Amino acid sequence: MDFIFSSLFIQIVRNILDILCVAYLLYFLYKLFEDTNSISIIKGFIVVAAIYIAAKFIELKTLAWIFQYVVGYFVILVVILFQPEIRKVLSRIGQSGIAGIRTRFSTETLGEITEAAYAMSKSGTGGLIIIEQKVGLKQLLDESILLDAGVKAELLLAIFHKGGVLHDGAVLIEGERIIAAQVIVPSIKLDALLKTKAGVGTRHRAGVAVTIDSDAIAIIVSEENGAVSIAYKGKLEYELTQEKFLRRIHEVAGLE
Repeated sequence: MDFIFSSLFIQIVRNILDILCVAYLLYFLYKLFEDTNSISIIKGFIVVAAIYIAAKFIELKTLAWIFQYVVGYFVILVVILFQPEIRKVLSRIGQSGIAGIRTRFSTETLGEITEAAYAMSKSGTGGLIIIEQKVGLKQLLDESILLDAGVKAELLLAIFHKGGVLHDGAVLIEGERIIAAQVIVPSIKLDALLKTKAGVGTRHRAGVAVTIDSDAIAIIVSEENGAVSIAYKGKLEYELTQEKFLRRIHEVAGLE
């Protein structure tokens, strides 16, 4: 009798552990792909799977046969469609373990960026600083100047110094490091209101463009009037005071 209860208890514990592991895996995948285009792809897969199950249930043989091949090649499709995200996650796990997956910049790094942005504002120096978050932006590195340096206000000021070789283009920051300068953001067609807004130029359009399909934060300093702005999720917040700038960055980046 004791053996039966012992076996039953072990089975219950095993089932609970199994459920918790699956729940954590699903949560992990959701957090990994949220705020990216990938979440839309995942929803598409869910719809396809639901149609396939429904077709099997009501015996729509031709439809079920078609979707059978789609579901059968699901793993290959996932690898192809999620290649950038998978590569980024595996790279971070290899470098920093599981904790490296959610690399974020610190308040100290934000302080350096803020100091540089408002110093540039006072001197009338234009600049575009892109902070990468969970969505990889490695596609922007092809024609950029690769760096691997700590984020310091003095370095950012030197990069954007007028007449310097790295002045044009953006700086890309990942975590606590400046990983590239002279980054060129492909231009896209934007809303007419943004185009006609006074003081909004190429840097602002590039900053908005890079945040439309990612969770990146773009910080833009206008060369024309020194206004410091933030672009996030395709929306531009123009001419922010330093206090409002810091508050907004803390909000969108989840800094404490």
